Amino acid sequence: MKLKLQTVIANLSAFFLLTALIIAPIYFANNFSQVAGVKTESKYLLISQTDKFPQMKFSQEGSLYQITFQKQGNSQAFISVFILNNPTEKAQNYTIVTGSGQASIFFGNDIGNRQTAVTVPPSASVPISIVSTSTISAIQFVEFSIN
Repeated sequence: MKLKLQTVIANLSAFFLLTALIIAPIYFANNFSQVAGVKTESKYLLISQTDKFPQMKFSQEGSLYQITFQKQGNSQAFISVFILNNPTEKAQNYTIVTGSGQASIFFGNDIGNRQTAVTVPPSASVPISIVSTSTISAIQFVEFSIN
């Protein structure tokens, strides 16, 4: 009788232990995913490719971006310096607002068609390029923000 009681207690203990070992990871994974999940979705993701361009520096202060570069000729274009990604689930309208600087910045790769406003479909990207035709100085910069 004592052996049967010990067997029942051992089986119940094993059952509860196995149940806890199966349920605990599911419970914690569910809670961790809620903590690690993104609660607010950003309107855009700006990917810098300035490391591909010689003597170009990128800095950011809040939502204001600045590119500093050394000119290598009178008229110069830097194509696809940034890639703007729309991480949302709906199309977004973006506008480049240029602050100070000698260069101009625009959406796309076409120097003849410099767009400062663009509509980007969900989960799509658009390149951002820089053109400098000014001969004011060898070291130039452009400040901009994206709305």
